[in-house]
Amino acid sequence: MEISKKLFFIGSGNMAQAIIGGLLGARLVKAENIVCNDIVKEKVLNLQRKFSVSISEDKGEAIIGADIIFLSVKPQNMLKVFDEIRNFIKRKAIVISIAAGITTRFIEDNIQKNVAVIRAMPNTPALVLSGATALCKGRFVSDEQLQRAKCLFSAIGKAEILDEKNFNVITALSGSGPAYIFYFCELMQKAAEKLGLNKDIAKKFAVQTVYGSGKMLDVTEEFAGTLKEKVKSLNGTTEAALNYFESRNLLDIVYKAMEQAMETSKKLSK
Repeated sequence: MEISKKLFFIGSGNMAQAIIGGLLGARLVKAENIVCNDIVKEKVLNLQRKFSVSISEDKGEAIIGADIIFLSVKPQNMLKVFDEIRNFIKRKAIVISIAAGITTRFIEDNIQKNVAVIRAMPNTPALVLSGATALCKGRFVSDEQLQRAKCLFSAIGKAEILDEKNFNVITALSGSGPAYIFYFCELMQKAAEKLGLNKDIAKKFAVQTVYGSGKMLDVTEEFAGTLKEKVKSLNGTTEAALNYFESRNLLDIVYKAMEQAMETSKKLSK
Protein backbone atom coordinates (compact mmCIF):
# COMPACT_ATOMS: atom_id res chain seq x y z
CA MET A 1 0.00 0.00 0.00
CA GLU A 2 1.63 3.20 -1.15
CA ILE A 3 1.01 6.45 0.69
CA SER A 4 1.13 9.90 -0.88
CA LYS A 5 2.35 11.78 2.18
CA LYS A 6 5.38 14.07 1.92
CA LEU A 7 8.27 13.04 4.18
CA PHE A 8 11.07 15.32 5.35
CA PHE A 9 14.17 13.93 7.09
CA ILE A 10 16.18 16.33 9.22
CA GLY A 11 19.40 14.42 9.62
CA SER A 12 20.48 11.89 7.00
CA GLY A 13 22.76 9.48 8.80
CA ASN A 14 22.73 5.69 8.98
CA MET A 15 19.34 5.36 10.66
CA ALA A 16 17.64 7.77 8.26
CA GLN A 17 19.21 5.86 5.37
CA ALA A 18 17.91 2.57 6.80
CA ILE A 19 14.36 3.93 7.10
CA ILE A 20 14.39 5.53 3.65
CA GLY A 21 15.85 2.41 2.05
CA GLY A 22 13.28 0.26 3.81
CA LEU A 23 10.29 2.43 2.87
CA LEU A 24 11.38 2.54 -0.76
CA GLY A 25 12.16 -1.18 -0.76
CA ALA A 26 8.68 -1.87 0.58
CA ARG A 27 7.25 0.48 -2.07
CA LEU A 28 5.31 2.31 0.60
CA VAL A 29 6.59 5.75 -0.40
CA LYS A 30 7.87 7.15 -3.69
CA ALA A 31 11.34 8.70 -3.82
CA GLU A 32 9.80 11.90 -5.19
CA ASN A 33 7.89 12.33 -1.91
CA ILE A 34 11.02 12.25 0.26
CA VAL A 35 13.17 15.29 1.04
CA CYS A 36 16.39 15.09 3.08
CA ASN A 37 18.51 17.59 4.96
CA ASP A 38 21.81 17.34 6.83
CA ILE A 39 24.56 19.70 7.94
CA VAL A 40 27.02 17.33 6.25
CA LYS A 41 26.35 17.88 2.56
CA GLU A 42 28.03 14.66 1.47
CA LYS A 43 25.45 12.61 3.43
CA VAL A 44 22.47 14.04 1.57
CA LEU A 45 24.29 13.82 -1.75
CA ASN A 46 24.94 10.13 -1.08
CA LEU A 47 21.24 9.60 -0.32
CA GLN A 48 20.27 11.44 -3.49
CA ARG A 49 22.60 9.30 -5.57
CA LYS A 50 21.48 6.07 -3.92
CA PHE A 51 17.72 6.61 -3.68
CA SER A 52 16.93 9.52 -6.05
CA VAL A 53 15.35 11.50 -3.19
CA SER A 54 15.28 15.29 -3.09
CA ILE A 55 17.53 17.37 -0.87
CA SER A 56 17.00 20.76 0.73
CA GLU A 57 19.33 23.10 2.60
CA ASP A 58 16.37 25.22 3.75
CA LYS A 59 14.63 23.37 6.58
CA GLY A 60 11.78 25.88 6.81
CA GLU A 61 10.85 25.67 3.15
CA ALA A 62 10.91 21.87 3.15
CA ILE A 63 8.88 21.60 6.37
CA ILE A 64 6.06 23.77 5.04
CA GLY A 65 5.23 21.08 2.48
CA ALA A 66 5.88 18.09 4.75
CA ASP A 67 3.18 15.87 6.24
CA ILE A 68 5.59 13.75 8.26
CA ILE A 69 8.83 15.18 9.68
CA PHE A 70 11.55 12.80 10.87
CA LEU A 71 13.95 14.17 13.47
CA SER A 72 17.02 11.99 13.01
CA VAL A 73 19.74 14.30 14.29
CA LYS A 74 22.02 13.72 17.26
CA PRO A 75 20.32 14.49 20.59
CA GLN A 76 22.80 17.25 21.38
CA ASN A 77 21.81 19.07 18.17
CA MET A 78 18.06 19.03 18.84
CA LEU A 79 17.71 22.47 20.44
CA LYS A 80 19.36 24.15 17.46
CA VAL A 81 17.02 22.29 15.10
CA PHE A 82 13.95 23.35 17.11
CA ASP A 83 14.99 27.00 16.75
CA GLU A 84 15.18 26.54 12.98
CA ILE A 85 11.89 24.72 12.43
CA ARG A 86 9.28 25.64 15.08
CA ASN A 87 7.83 28.56 13.09
CA PHE A 88 7.35 26.47 9.95
CA ILE A 89 5.70 23.27 11.22
CA LYS A 90 2.04 23.07 10.26
CA ARG A 91 -0.39 21.91 12.93
CA LYS A 92 -1.55 18.83 11.01
CA ALA A 93 1.99 17.54 10.57
CA ILE A 94 3.32 14.50 12.41
CA VAL A 95 6.77 14.83 13.98
CA ILE A 96 8.56 11.51 14.43
CA SER A 97 11.74 11.57 16.50
CA ILE A 98 14.26 8.73 16.34
CA ALA A 99 16.76 10.49 18.61
CA ALA A 100 17.82 8.33 21.55
CA GLY A 101 16.79 9.66 24.94
CA ILE A 102 14.73 12.62 23.71
CA THR A 103 11.22 12.49 25.20
CA THR A 104 7.97 13.48 23.49
CA ARG A 105 7.34 16.11 26.19
CA PHE A 106 10.75 17.70 25.57
CA ILE A 107 9.98 17.98 21.85
CA GLU A 108 6.48 19.36 22.43
CA ASP A 109 7.76 21.97 24.87
CA ASN A 110 10.43 23.14 22.44
CA ILE A 111 8.27 23.18 19.32
CA GLN A 112 5.76 25.24 21.34
CA LYS A 113 2.75 24.07 19.35
CA ASN A 114 0.10 21.40 19.87
CA VAL A 115 1.72 19.25 17.20
CA ALA A 116 1.53 15.45 17.05
CA VAL A 117 4.86 14.09 18.30
CA ILE A 118 5.70 10.40 18.06
CA ARG A 119 8.86 8.89 19.46
CA ALA A 120 10.32 5.92 17.61
CA MET A 121 13.22 3.63 18.38
CA PRO A 122 13.98 1.72 15.18
CA ASN A 123 17.14 -0.21 14.38
CA THR A 124 19.35 -0.55 11.32
CA PRO A 125 17.98 -3.91 10.03
CA ALA A 126 15.14 -1.71 8.73
CA LEU A 127 17.40 -1.31 5.69
CA VAL A 128 16.68 -4.95 4.78
CA LEU A 129 13.02 -4.76 5.87
CA SER A 130 13.77 -6.59 9.12
CA GLY A 131 13.79 -3.77 11.63
CA ALA A 132 12.33 -3.67 15.13
CA THR A 133 10.69 -0.37 16.09
CA ALA A 134 9.09 0.73 19.34
CA LEU A 135 6.65 3.64 19.15
CA CYS A 136 5.00 5.88 21.71
CA LYS A 137 2.80 8.94 21.33
CA GLY A 138 2.88 12.44 22.74
CA ARG A 139 -0.05 14.37 24.18
CA PHE A 140 -1.49 15.62 20.87
CA VAL A 141 -1.36 12.43 18.79
CA SER A 142 -4.59 10.86 17.58
CA ASP A 143 -5.04 7.10 17.32
CA GLU A 144 -5.16 7.49 13.54
CA GLN A 145 -1.81 9.29 13.47
CA LEU A 146 -0.21 6.69 15.72
CA GLN A 147 -1.48 3.87 13.50
CA ARG A 148 -0.16 5.70 10.43
CA ALA A 149 3.29 5.82 12.02
CA LYS A 150 3.04 2.14 12.95
CA CYS A 151 2.11 1.36 9.35
CA LEU A 152 5.25 3.14 8.13
CA PHE A 153 7.55 1.25 10.45
CA SER A 154 5.72 -2.07 9.96
CA ALA A 155 6.68 -1.83 6.30
CA ILE A 156 10.33 -2.07 7.29
CA GLY A 157 10.04 -4.79 9.93
CA LYS A 158 8.08 -5.22 13.14
CA ALA A 159 6.62 -2.31 15.10
CA GLU A 160 5.01 -2.19 18.53
CA ILE A 161 3.38 0.63 20.49
CA LEU A 162 4.80 0.84 24.03
CA ASP A 163 4.73 3.13 27.05
CA GLU A 164 7.47 5.74 26.87
CA LYS A 165 8.83 4.60 30.24
CA ASN A 166 10.14 1.47 28.46
CA PHE A 167 12.17 3.33 25.87
CA ASN A 168 15.52 3.41 27.65
CA VAL A 169 15.44 -0.39 27.93
CA ILE A 170 14.28 -0.74 24.31
CA THR A 171 17.18 1.47 23.25
CA ALA A 172 19.59 -0.88 25.01
CA LEU A 173 17.87 -3.98 23.62
CA SER A 174 16.86 -3.48 20.00
CA GLY A 175 18.24 -0.01 19.27
CA SER A 176 21.82 -0.99 20.07
CA GLY A 177 21.19 -4.73 19.77
CA PRO A 178 22.23 -5.23 16.13
CA ALA A 179 25.73 -4.06 17.06
CA TYR A 180 25.89 -6.76 19.74
CA ILE A 181 24.93 -9.44 17.21
CA PHE A 182 27.41 -8.09 14.64
CA TYR A 183 30.11 -8.04 17.30
CA PHE A 184 29.45 -11.63 18.35
CA CYS A 185 29.43 -12.71 14.70
CA GLU A 186 32.76 -10.92 14.24
CA LEU A 187 34.20 -12.69 17.27
CA MET A 188 32.99 -16.09 15.99
CA GLN A 189 34.72 -15.42 12.67
CA LYS A 190 37.97 -14.41 14.34
CA ALA A 191 37.90 -17.42 16.64
CA ALA A 192 37.32 -19.78 13.72
CA GLU A 193 40.25 -18.23 11.84
CA LYS A 194 42.45 -18.58 14.91
CA LEU A 195 41.44 -22.24 15.08
CA GLY A 196 42.62 -22.73 11.49
CA LEU A 197 39.65 -21.98 9.21
CA ASN A 198 40.00 -19.99 5.99
CA LYS A 199 38.89 -16.34 6.45
CA ASP A 200 36.23 -16.40 3.71
CA ILE A 201 34.79 -19.70 4.89
CA ALA A 202 34.77 -18.48 8.50
CA LYS A 203 32.80 -15.40 7.47
CA LYS A 204 30.37 -17.35 5.29
CA PHE A 205 29.53 -19.88 8.00
CA ALA A 206 29.38 -17.35 10.84
CA VAL A 207 27.01 -15.08 8.91
CA GLN A 208 24.78 -17.96 7.82
CA THR A 209 24.68 -19.31 11.36
CA VAL A 210 23.52 -15.95 12.74
CA TYR A 211 20.98 -15.55 9.92
CA GLY A 212 19.61 -19.07 10.23
CA SER A 213 19.39 -18.89 14.02
CA GLY A 214 17.45 -15.62 13.87
CA LYS A 215 15.11 -17.10 11.28
CA MET A 216 14.49 -20.15 13.46
CA LEU A 217 13.59 -17.92 16.40
CA ASP A 218 11.13 -16.03 14.22
CA VAL A 219 9.57 -18.94 12.31
CA THR A 220 9.29 -21.46 15.15
CA GLU A 221 8.29 -18.80 17.74
CA GLU A 222 10.00 -20.91 20.37
CA PHE A 223 11.94 -19.39 23.25
CA ALA A 224 15.63 -18.85 22.61
CA GLY A 225 16.42 -20.98 25.66
CA THR A 226 14.32 -23.85 24.29
CA LEU A 227 16.09 -23.79 20.93
CA LYS A 228 19.45 -23.57 22.70
CA GLU A 229 18.66 -26.77 24.59
CA LYS A 230 17.65 -28.53 21.35
CA VAL A 231 21.12 -27.88 19.88
CA LYS A 232 22.85 -29.10 23.04
CA SER A 233 23.47 -32.78 23.78
CA LEU A 234 24.87 -34.34 26.97
CA ASN A 235 28.68 -34.13 27.11
CA GLY A 236 28.71 -32.81 23.55
CA THR A 237 30.54 -29.96 21.82
CA THR A 238 27.76 -27.40 22.30
CA GLU A 239 27.49 -28.15 25.99
CA ALA A 240 31.25 -27.67 26.37
CA ALA A 241 31.08 -24.22 24.77
CA LEU A 242 27.98 -23.15 26.71
CA ASN A 243 29.48 -24.32 29.99
CA TYR A 244 32.50 -22.12 29.33
CA PHE A 245 30.24 -19.11 28.66
CA GLU A 246 28.43 -19.77 31.92
CA SER A 247 31.67 -20.19 33.85
CA ARG A 248 32.66 -16.71 32.66
CA ASN A 249 29.21 -15.35 33.66
CA LEU A 250 28.28 -14.21 30.17
CA LEU A 251 24.78 -13.28 31.39
CA ASP A 252 26.26 -10.74 33.81
CA ILE A 253 28.50 -9.30 31.09
CA VAL A 254 25.51 -8.85 28.76
CA TYR A 255 23.39 -7.40 31.57
CA LYS A 256 26.05 -4.86 32.54
CA ALA A 257 26.66 -3.89 28.90
CA MET A 258 22.94 -3.25 28.32
CA GLU A 259 22.73 -1.41 31.63
CA GLN A 260 25.46 0.93 30.40
CA ALA A 261 23.51 1.54 27.19
CA MET A 262 20.31 2.19 29.15
CA GLU A 263 21.98 4.62 31.55
CA THR A 264 23.47 6.52 28.60
CA SER A 265 19.99 6.78 27.10
CA LYS A 266 18.72 8.21 30.40
CA LYS A 267 21.49 10.79 30.45
CA LEU A 268 20.59 11.94 26.94
CA SER A 269 17.06 12.70 28.09
CA LYS A 270 18.20 15.15 30.76
